[in-house]
Amino acid sequence: MTPNQNATMHAGAVKIASGINILAGIWLFVSPWVYGAYTKPNAWNSWIVGAIIAILAAIRLSSPAGLAGFSWFNMLLGAYTFASPWIYAYTGSTGRFINSLCVGVVVFFVGLWAATATRRNASPVPNHT
Repeated sequence: MTPNQNATMHAGAVKIASGINILAGIWLFVSPWVYGAYTKPNAWNSWIVGAIIAILAAIRLSSPAGLAGFSWFNMLLGAYTFASPWIYAYTGSTGRFINSLCVGVVVFFVGLWAATATRRNASPVPNHT
């Protein structure tokens, strides 16, 4: 595989990962309405974090060869989303609880995938001529 093909393959992985995180962020943003929690004081958490995840992923999608820090930050937001039911005490709301766990895991691992794909892409490729 040529270095150019390798870079294209990694850019494709970043684009797929960013697209998934955009969808996950949008879902997290709308989930308080889906689960009837939009009147709860902690609904703001889903709105803010979901919006940030989607925005960072959209920026990352526009520049797949750079800005790996946005994917690392989304990875941290995924861990935070996973922990949110305990932080904001809604573990008793089964739908929201499971939703936060699932979205958190997806955002964490997809962010990790995108961040490490960029790092692999940035690695120097030995030239054996």
